[in-house]
Amino acid sequence: MTIWDDDEVLMHALDEALRGAVSDTARSAARAAFAWRTIDEDLMSLAHDSSVDHEVLVRSASAAPHVLGFEGREFSLEVEFDAGTLMGQVVPGRVCRISVLLPGQEPLRVDTDESGFFSLRVPGGRPVRFTVTYDGETQSTAWLTL
Repeated sequence: MTIWDDDEVLMHALDEALRGAVSDTARSAARAAFAWRTIDEDLMSLAHDSSVDHEVLVRSASAAPHVLGFEGREFSLEVEFDAGTLMGQVVPGRVCRISVLLPGQEPLRVDTDESGFFSLRVPGGRPVRFTVTYDGETQSTAWLTL
């Protein structure tokens, strides 16, 4: 016999679960565990986002590609997204692995050429995260939407 044999006990337990009857200690432990999931990765900072530029554009904002720049520890990552194509460069140029993470999908991966250039087809309008792996070290961006 389990505690779920009584409908009233089951409904009370479900009601508590829906109201978030999780202890503060358990909630704090869960947040701490989640924060450690990428402890081995350095986070690159967003240095430029064309979608928030306040300068006058030559063409309309909807026709312009989305350009982003990120600063890493020893390099920068520059990407341009236009009509499903992501083009980018790691500066200074180097051969490395670029991964584009999309929720619910396997990461899209491409290696840069010697100059740090890469190109990849990526669906737009979805959250993405870029990861650069070079000499065994990984640096990632925060999640953003192209």
